[in-house]
Amino acid sequence: MADKLNIALRMVVYPEGGWWIAHCLELDIVAEGKTPEKAMRDLQDLCRFQIDVAMKEGDLDSVFRPAPPATWRMFFMGTAKRTPRKAAGIVDKFEARQLALA
Repeated sequence: MADKLNIALRMVVYPEGGWWIAHCLELDIVAEGKTPEKAMRDLQDLCRFQIDVAMKEGDLDSVFRPAPPATWRMFFMGTAKRTPRKAAGIVDKFEARQLALA
């Protein structure tokens, strides 16, 4: 079954209180880092782990809990950002956008 799944996820990354926050829209999972790249790498790892565990437990539906509307708005206001590593395995694609807060 895992070979047949190709999950595309989106994230928004933004600065907050001296840290960079990366937030996955489809899974409502958040990671932080001192750089946008670190936050995005950690978020990718967390999302893959969450999906892997859910698949092993036979409960993939429990993973998909959308982020709040404000987070989606931030994503659509952001500019495209290259992800620090290529998506692999079950997560087929990660689209990232960075929001510059004034």
